[in-house]
Amino acid sequence: MFPVSPIYAAVELGSDSFRLHIGRFDDGALHLVATMREKVGLSASLDEDGMLGAPALRSALACLEQFRGALDAWRPQAVRVVATTALRTARNASLFLSAAGRALGHPVELIAGDEAGRLVYLGVDNTLGPGATAPRLVLDIGSMSTELVIGEGAAIRRIESFALGAVRQSLSFFANGQIDAAGFDAAVRSCRSRFAEAGLGARGWQLAYGACGTVRALAAIAQQHSGQDGPLAQPGLVRLRAAFIDAGHVTHLRQAWPRAAHVAHSAHLAGGLALLTGLMEELEIAAVAPVHAGLRVGALWDLHQRAETGVGALEEPFGRV
Repeated sequence: MFPVSPIYAAVELGSDSFRLHIGRFDDGALHLVATMREKVGLSASLDEDGMLGAPALRSALACLEQFRGALDAWRPQAVRVVATTALRTARNASLFLSAAGRALGHPVELIAGDEAGRLVYLGVDNTLGPGATAPRLVLDIGSMSTELVIGEGAAIRRIESFALGAVRQSLSFFANGQIDAAGFDAAVRSCRSRFAEAGLGARGWQLAYGACGTVRALAAIAQQHSGQDGPLAQPGLVRLRAAFIDAGHVTHLRQAWPRAAHVAHSAHLAGGLALLTGLMEELEIAAVAPVHAGLRVGALWDLHQRAETGVGALEEPFGRV
């Protein structure tokens, strides 16, 4: 009788959506057996006082109760639940985090940008596979923050986290969903000025890796719009910029490119495109390749590696909120 591979689960309480990955490892490869995603819109619900809106919090708790049903059905060996930027900055987050843990049946860990970047890089490194030893730049554009990670193979050399994301750029420069040239150029300049402060000490990247829905969605739109397949190069971003401005409104983006409608934060793709454009221009990145890996995949690999090496007790391996 063959041994049964252990099952692990990772839950991400993101600023725009909540996501669940359940997976098992066979012969050193991760196989996802269940995934769930629900848009909750925490970041968009933040008011001027830094308080999360009650409707968004109710939606978030209902989502977690659904996730609990999946966890109860699969009964993973270990579960890691992490909360990111919106719940790290909101003034009324603490009460919600306690309620979230009860709804989900597992305590929630509030992670900083450095840990988010580490998990993203871990997911990308294991997805790309062994053999890469040259310096590698991995980027993760979220709703409210962006993480940049430089590494060599499995070793991380530097992590930078910025309080700058697709939702924030959209709300700041594309009010009411309107997309025009002036707003787009202002959004790109804003991004460039923020990333100029990064001090990464490395520019001129021929290829970086985008482990986020924003990059994957933009790559899908580029393929549908102009037949461009593979990595997003700077000329391709220029064509996307023109297409977005011609569309004029975010609702028209979803109509023109239905695949964009499947992205949880599709309403903020204009902000994501401006952010990616500013990042690539400022750091002189020639192209960004979409990678189907990220924080949740990294969290699953982290649980698996801890089990394999015996580092940390799986029942409570992390700091909890």
